Amino acid sequence: HKQTYELGCEASAAVDWASFFGVPIYESTFQFALPISDNPDIGFVGEVTTDAWGQVPPYAYGVHAGPIADVLVEFGLPALAVTELSLEEVKQNISEEKPIIAWVIGNMEYSEPVEYIDEEGRTAIVAPYEHVVIITGYSETHIRYMNNGKFFDTPVDVFLTSWRVLGNMAVIYD
Repeated sequence: HKQTYELGCEASAAVDWASFFGVPIYESTFQFALPISDNPDIGFVGEVTTDAWGQVPPYAYGVHAGPIADVLVEFGLPALAVTELSLEEVKQNISEEKPIIAWVIGNMEYSEPVEYIDEEGRTAIVAPYEHVVIITGYSETHIRYMNNGKFFDTPVDVFLTSWRVLGNMAVIYD
């Protein structure tokens, strides 16, 4: 489905992913179940109903895989946040009919990762225009993903360049 909030791609993708596995969740219910933090590895950074997309913390940003997986688990799904997932592991999951929530940049673009230190001294790697899509398929040359309820095919190397910015971060069905 099309995401409700400009800054809410993670919740939108998470509820679509949950729905695929037979667990219906309202996007707003999921969004407001996320913890709030100034560190996206800990919770949602920003105000989802009013803030704009494309910034990095401490400004509005979004959230990384850990908090998304934690809330999915609270809704009864065997979600696991991972980094450094390989292309081979992506293909294995897809061949088992397990779509993957993946952290990329924009619409498969590149932006420079930035080290951010939160108010408590914890470090997170962030990047402008962080975005989330659902990987749904692949061929030898392309990755298929869903973004805002529409499907797209992108060359594998373009996908990998965008996905590497945040360390091949993903949520998988465990």
